[in-house]
Amino acid sequence: MNAPARVRIGYIRRAVGLRGEVEVEPLTDDKGRFQPGLSVRAGAAVRQVEAVRSGANNLVLKFSGVDDRDVAEKLRGKYLEIETTEIQPLPEGSYYHWQLLGLEVFDIAGRRLGEVTDILDNPANDIYVVGQGDTQLLVPAVSEVVRSIDLAAGRIVVDLPEEEEVVP
Repeated sequence: MNAPARVRIGYIRRAVGLRGEVEVEPLTDDKGRFQPGLSVRAGAAVRQVEAVRSGANNLVLKFSGVDDRDVAEKLRGKYLEIETTEIQPLPEGSYYHWQLLGLEVFDIAGRRLGEVTDILDNPANDIYVVGQGDTQLLVPAVSEVVRSIDLAAGRIVVDLPEEEEVVP
């Protein structure tokens, strides 16, 4: 799958206070990427982060030019996106979801099981949804099951436990 033009790194939940701040749910493991000076796309507009502070469960951001609650409220429900060229490199063996979508999945015997059609965020580990025709297979993204990922070849090799079922 080709890289998207932009990657979502946050979601604006609501306006906070009267000075134009917004509560943002980070959609990245690297919450430190939200720093003053960061340019993000919020809807159709490009905004620059002026200040960042920790909220109760999320981050609170102040954007340049957003100086009152009414303007901040209009940002509610917008995703914060950066250009794909600005993404942080991941450690070896880690992948962005968009890199895995569309990869073909094979078992260790070489049988094609389908392709990754979706990835479910689960607290313990991600789950790859592998589709082939009308069937779906849920594959836990753990090293005991996912034996190899080869982005260049466009394939994932898995070793499924015997009790795994295909869901019609």
